[in-house]
This record gives sequence, C-alpha cells and structure tokens, in this order.
Amino acid sequence: MSKQYFSTSLTPEAHPADIFCVETTSEYAITSSGNSTLKLWDAASNDHELVLTIKTTHRLGIHHVCANKELGLIAAVGFDGEISVWSLQDCSCRAVISDLKTAYWAARFSADGEFLAATSLEGGITVWNAASEDFEKCGELATKGSSGLAIDYSNDGRFIASGHENGGLYIFSTETARLLHSLPGHIKAVRAVAFSPLSKLLAAGGDSNVITVYDVTSGEQVFNLSGHSRWIMSLDWNFTGEYLLSGSFDKSLKIWSIEQTECVSTQTESDSAVWAVKWTKTAGTARPQGFVSVGIDRTVRWYREATGG
Repeated sequence: MSKQYFSTSLTPEAHPADIFCVETTSEYAITSSGNSTLKLWDAASNDHELVLTIKTTHRLGIHHVCANKELGLIAAVGFDGEISVWSLQDCSCRAVISDLKTAYWAARFSADGEFLAATSLEGGITVWNAASEDFEKCGELATKGSSGLAIDYSNDGRFIASGHENGGLYIFSTETARLLHSLPGHIKAVRAVAFSPLSKLLAAGGDSNVITVYDVTSGEQVFNLSGHSRWIMSLDWNFTGEYLLSGSFDKSLKIWSIEQTECVSTQTESDSAVWAVKWTKTAGTARPQGFVSVGIDRTVRWYREATGG
C-alpha cells in the first residue's frame, strides 16, 4: 500500500552554501552548512519561520549536527575536526571538543542525555559525559581503523553503531565497551546508520545504494531495501518504527514500510542531491507526521502525510 506526502513549506537559499545536516526536536528543525552557522526553524508552525541563528567557531563549515532535548544542547561537528556544543536556551557555547591527533566526523547524544559519542577520521569512537561541566572523556571504542562516517545510539542506551569508509559496520555494547557484532553486507562506504525506536533493528546505507536491516541482538541481516540509484546519505525511523525514511544523492527521498519491506512513497521535488532527512517529532499528537529534507540546493523542505477527509 502506497502512502502520499506533500510539500507544505520550503525555504530556498536557507543557507548560502550546501545544507549538510538537519536535526529535529519538538520545537525546532536545526540546520547547518558550509557557512558555519546553525539555524533553528520553528517546527510547530505552518510557515516554519527562522527563529534563531547561532554563529559558531567552525571556520570551514559544519557537516553533522545532533541535539538532546533533555539537556537542551546542540552538538555541531565541523570540517575542522572539532565539536562545538551549544545551549538551546541562551545560544551560548558550552564546550569545544578538539584533539590535535583526532578529527571528529559524526556525533550523537544518548537518548537520556548523559553521553555524547563521536566517530573520527582515524577510525575510533570517543564517548564523553555530556552531563558534566567540561564534557569529561569517559571511554573509547576501538574499531578496525577506517574512517568513521556515521554513528547512532540505541534508544535504550545499550548499543552504539558506527559505519565506516571501508564498508565496516559495527555494533558495540555500552555496558561492556566491547564490540558485539561486525556486520556483513557492505563493501563500500557506510554513510548512515539508525537504530529502530525499540532498539531491535539497525538500518545502514551508503555507497552500495542499498539499505540493509539487521537484528541487533543476533547481528543477522534481516532484509535489504533496494530502490535508490546513488549513495544513501541519511536514514531516520519514524517514532513507531513502522517506516524508515532515506535521502540519497539520486535526488530522491523514500519512505519504506518495514512490515512490507518495500518503498511506499518517493519524493522527487529536489533537482539536486539530498544530504540529510529527519522525521518531525509529532508523537502523541493528532497532527499527521511529516519530515524535513536538506541538500545541495540550499533549500529546507517540509513534508506532511496526506490524510483523507
């Protein structure tokens, strides 16, 4: 059964350069680009106006951003290899995380807000105590050395997954800090990883143009989702875990039914590659669920599910 989505709002030239990343909370969509600013857009209104602009210290631009509502923090990862952490309340810089020997690449907060984890171009994963005043380093996870391009925390806090340039895909236990699974199925770069809301499945995609879905406990590959013709850059589960959203260099967005293991909707409004996609946080409301996309065309696009009536 197909699903219908329509574009409700778009902001062209939202940034003066490619928009590489988007994060969503119940209040905001947070975007950033090669111009080193974070922009916060109103997620609750229909016109999604710009609410705040944060000028960061990243000289070369920002390619990843994540947020944690519990702590009211945004973490931005720049092309300079540093991570800057910002307060959502007053837009102040809480911390700048840097290491002369390490260039950080992708970051993610744990769901409870206690930890921040990041991959690096050197291949390792570093974990910090996000609740501490100075973001104290509290652990490192050893991978097999290839650049880490993607990371995610499971919602239950028990697992961290990372995707790597050489096709490596790993699941770690946060309780033991040990590698649980080295997952097969990718021989090319893995650029996106995402745990399902109940932390039972892991989706991964990248330069192979195929999304692979794994059982987190066993590490077994459950099924593949095929349909994109270029690199898969971004993945995100909806809050029920019924659907998976993907954005690709083939200029399309796809919504996949996990039960049917097939694509149920394709959006092709953009005439250029899609860098990142995120579902809006509408759980527990009567409002139809939607999503946001950003990419090379510098436009922020908002979509909503079509409903009968």
